[in-house]
Amino acid sequence: MTIAYAEPRARQWIHHGSVPLPELAFEHILAAILRGEYLSGDTLNTTRFARELDMSLNPIREAIIRLRDIGLVEVTPARYTKVADFTTSESRASIGYAGVLAGAALRKALSTSTDEIRADLAAHLELIGGAGEPADRNAAAIAFLTAVAALIEHPRQAMHLVESTILAQCALQFSADAPRDVTTRGLSTAAGAAARAIHAGEPETAEAAVRALFELLA
Repeated sequence: MTIAYAEPRARQWIHHGSVPLPELAFEHILAAILRGEYLSGDTLNTTRFARELDMSLNPIREAIIRLRDIGLVEVTPARYTKVADFTTSESRASIGYAGVLAGAALRKALSTSTDEIRADLAAHLELIGGAGEPADRNAAAIAFLTAVAALIEHPRQAMHLVESTILAQCALQFSADAPRDVTTRGLSTAAGAAARAIHAGEPETAEAAVRALFELLA
């Protein structure tokens, strides 16, 4: 995965306007990880982040706690904070879990969504199935999850999907170049089934198809 790809994906999580210091620190560290400045197992220097952002260590520590809770970093008190291993089975499972959350959200929101929204969601899925390169497929998967999160009315539920999507992005971005034991044709078939269900406005079918697709991606 190239830095050129990681940067736009990192920026999508950034909120504009007045942002609390811990949120700024979170965005800064997340962007550095997504750009590949820190790889799995690398130690994070909180003092460096405080210097780069011209802030105290307290908001940096708050950001680290949030990153830990999502699963992006591992913290051993009084010893180190390091980037998690995104190639483990636990990390890869986050891809399927994000699909579960997205499917559940679609089951609730799809029947009241507009034709334009359904077309946009289906387009992301079609890109997943038709992508020739892993980077393009991964970008489409993250764009789809992000679009679904925007449909969730409950703020905390929406944030749960956003955080799961961030972890899934890291797992997709830093794992092997291709899904395991899955053919391109299999992905295309699964993505097409999900796209058709969303186009047709069929919540239950869409939920099952989206879950199946992201299980394949995992």
